[in-house]
Amino acid sequence: MKKTTVEKLNKVLDVTGDLIPIGNKKKSPDVEMTETDLTSDYDFSRDQYHTLVNKGNEALDELLAVAKESESARAYEVAAMLIRNLSDTTKELLTLQKTKKEIEKDVKDPHTVNNSLFIGSTKELQDLLLEKKKT
Repeated sequence: MKKTTVEKLNKVLDVTGDLIPIGNKKKSPDVEMTETDLTSDYDFSRDQYHTLVNKGNEALDELLAVAKESESARAYEVAAMLIRNLSDTTKELLTLQKTKKEIEKDVKDPHTVNNSLFIGSTKELQDLLLEKKKT
């Protein structure tokens, strides 16, 4: 912004001050997932899933008792939905385990990529390929 514009804004807003030059912002370094981060996140997620399944099982027991006493179709429908949700949660727990194993594999065994570059003419490359083809 021009200095006159800043002065006008300062006057309108009843503020005193000058422009502050903005320096280059330092880029934050890329944060790599460490094994301890992975383990702590996995443990937290696993504990959460276990807690959800345990509380869901307790709620299911109580809900089934209510459904038996009331003999209400809606109560049985809600119980069926809770059973489905508990089933999905246990599947998510297994998916979490699989995902952790895949991430650990990628962290421990990074893929090595070697790029080969030929410097020369097309004729030299064709000669090299013909020699390799003969052998």
